[in-house]
Amino acid sequence: MEDRGFWRDLLSTVAFFSPAIHPLQREFRVDSKELLRKLGEEMGRRASESIEAADLKSVLDQLSEVWSRLVLGGLEVVSRDPLTFRISNCTICGQIPGLGLFFECSFHEGFFRGLLSHRLQREVKIWQEGGILGESGTWTRILKTDVSL
Repeated sequence: MEDRGFWRDLLSTVAFFSPAIHPLQREFRVDSKELLRKLGEEMGRRASESIEAADLKSVLDQLSEVWSRLVLGGLEVVSRDPLTFRISNCTICGQIPGLGLFFECSFHEGFFRGLLSHRLQREVKIWQEGGILGESGTWTRILKTDVSL
């Protein structure tokens, strides 16, 4: 197996390690939400390192363009104080068919926590507002932070 290709493809990596990860999760009581949050935090930190914009507003504007270009859904700032995001038409969790109930997107929480904490050099709190709109494929969720622009 070619190392570089294997590690670049997340689905192959997850499928390969799943037989080991799932039993370890059960044994040590590590839930999937926690793992997704940690993955999101690391990706958010790496995104923060990659974005060269000087101020936080420019970082978020650039991130919104990336979200659109990569067809991840819509990302917009709906409040500057406290900093609040709206994520719509999410291609990560919004595509789960027939879910029909509210659930937290720990990946997004982790991503923005990692990005903002790295950028601001302090621990940032982020949480999902209760309630989402839409049906599968068109979810809209709100994430609030303890940060102001």
